[in-house]
Amino acid sequence: MEMISGAKAENKIIRRLFYKSEVSWGISDFSKAIGPIIDLIFVSYFIGVDGVTVLGFMSPLIMFFELIGSAVANGARNKVSSMIGAGKLDEANRVFSDSLIMSGGLSVLLALPAFIFCSGLAFALGAREPAIAEMTKQYIMGYLIGFPFYTLTRVITPFLQIEGQYQRVNATAVLTTVIDIAADAFVVFVLHGGMLEIGLATSLGYILPFFVSAAYYMGKRSASVFKLSFKGFSPKLCLEMLRLGAPMGVTKGSKSLGGLIINNLLTTFNMPYLVAAHGVFSQITVFLRAAWYAPADTLMAFAGVFVGEEDKDAIKLVQRLSLLHALIMTSVITVLLFVFSDPLAAFFLNSDNPEALTLAQQCIRVSCLSLPFHTIVYNFSNYLMGIKRLRFANIYSFLIECGNLIPVTLFMLRVIGYEGAWISKVVNMAGLCLIAIIYILRNKEAKTFSDKMLLMPRDFGTTPENEIAVIATSAQEIDELSRIAIAFAMEHGADKKRARTYGLITEELSVFLAEHGFKDGKPHHINARLVAKNDDLIIRMRDDCKPLNLKDYYRLIQSSQDKKDEEINLAIIFKMAKEVKYTATFGANNLIVRV
Repeated sequence: MEMISGAKAENKIIRRLFYKSEVSWGISDFSKAIGPIIDLIFVSYFIGVDGVTVLGFMSPLIMFFELIGSAVANGARNKVSSMIGAGKLDEANRVFSDSLIMSGGLSVLLALPAFIFCSGLAFALGAREPAIAEMTKQYIMGYLIGFPFYTLTRVITPFLQIEGQYQRVNATAVLTTVIDIAADAFVVFVLHGGMLEIGLATSLGYILPFFVSAAYYMGKRSASVFKLSFKGFSPKLCLEMLRLGAPMGVTKGSKSLGGLIINNLLTTFNMPYLVAAHGVFSQITVFLRAAWYAPADTLMAFAGVFVGEEDKDAIKLVQRLSLLHALIMTSVITVLLFVFSDPLAAFFLNSDNPEALTLAQQCIRVSCLSLPFHTIVYNFSNYLMGIKRLRFANIYSFLIECGNLIPVTLFMLRVIGYEGAWISKVVNMAGLCLIAIIYILRNKEAKTFSDKMLLMPRDFGTTPENEIAVIATSAQEIDELSRIAIAFAMEHGADKKRARTYGLITEELSVFLAEHGFKDGKPHHINARLVAKNDDLIIRMRDDCKPLNLKDYYRLIQSSQDKKDEEINLAIIFKMAKEVKYTATFGANNLIVRV
């Protein structure tokens, strides 16, 4: 057994869950990005530069279409994470149902007018030349058919991850990729189709994987704690989710608007390949964005739960993991893009025109230098959303892709020329990093920078002397917990009776979890955190063993004659504790007991 102060605890369970969730988010982000990049490759090789230009025009529109799914998914995740942390499972189930109903309805309402007025939409995107305008219109029509299914999959994914269904999320992502590649190949090699068929192929890659994701929630035997219900639909709750997800919606919306403005600015230079070159880098970054999105998305999800638990050390740990992982990945990607900008431009653009290739090479080589700054920018933005600092999160999200980027781009274009469009990406991201650092330093609630990064009030969490973290990897290591708990309680003012109660509950709880959790023979960890705050003595248990709802199990064995000893042991916990809460998040069991 390893006993260390909470401030220095290296929680192996959190690390393991963070890695799993990060990989899952990465694969999910990759699957969402692979459709556009596969389209780019097939279009570039079999349709030509005009088709690549169409995808460049479509990039801001697709970003705008993603707004609904991203806003609702993140709003629902932020809302449900605090409920899960508080053990409010019924309310969490309402969030699940309403988020799906709302996102499905809104995506259909957005797709229908876009389908009807796709010609005007193509013109608004900047597609003015008749042939390119017609190709853009065709792609829009094909893409819109699968758009609602993409949105629903986006919303379902966080709930699957909260329940630890990482394999299903990964399978859905892989299926999306496989279908998109196969469908695009069928379009170009068998049908010899155009942009309409390419759009339909992307839609097919959204439709089938949705049913794989949704299958987990279908049927009466579903193991999910979330059940789709149309009864009790709450418009007020939907508005709350939209408010919580607004920063992500602002990010997508401003990115769409910013991309649209930049495309139109580039067309004023009367250089036909500028938009295509810009579109190539945009598609590459969409393909690679999991490098900074996956850590940041994981940070946002975990931060919401740990804020509910007031676990400062856990938040600091996931902050470090997210920053470190994103920085490593973006740095490696930057080097690779810079070194291989020439072959990448030739591969994605597939043009014999030397001017087009030169522009694409320049765009990749300069713009890639902005990627390491994405580490700070998106971690900071997502963390603001996770802890519900929504006002500044909205402002910062708008600055990222529009509010700061467009003025910088306009200035650079006037001073430098078209190359300013590439340089402005670096200047924009560096400036946003500076804004984030200044915002953190202005936090007067803490002294050290790591505490300032929490952006929490002074009374949040506990001090190191008011908590003890114990990590156990076997049933034998659990035996010492009772003695430790009694001593801890007495050190914090408890009388002998209350201290012994605290020790007894800790012992019964830990022994029960160890006996049930370690019996499968696999390596597991049980993290026990003993906390004294105000007048409460708190026991928080987190384990990565088989899912086990202690409350449900206790009710089950009360009606069974074969589990009499277990019933007595659990009765000690439920009758002597003030409160017992159980949640299952990200594949871990969590218990919070107040004595």
